[in-house]
Amino acid sequence: MQNLWLAARAEGIGIGCVSILDKKELRALLGIPVQVMPIAYLCLGYVPDFARKPELETKGWRQRLPLGDLICSETWAGDVEDRLKALATEIQSSGPKSAKRFSDNPMRKIKR
Repeated sequence: MQNLWLAARAEGIGIGCVSILDKKELRALLGIPVQVMPIAYLCLGYVPDFARKPELETKGWRQRLPLGDLICSETWAGDVEDRLKALATEIQSSGPKSAKRFSDNPMRKIKR
């Protein structure tokens, strides 16, 4: 799902994830077989603009997590994970303008 979301965003397509749903009603509407458990559905489409902050954050439902908390490498707690998290913290604290310098090669500081 995350790859679809990132690819869509890069193409200017908005995605909304709907996870609060009536599973029975959704099954009937879409003809979902009983062995499939719907957990959410995605709405995709072109949008006039993108919000600066996620709606979950602006509505006060959930605060943004630190970038380092969302990183894992190949396997959970992989061998370069600590260095990736340190780099993420540096990028996040540098602000959006200076984050550009990391975009050419985000692994440049990772020594294997």
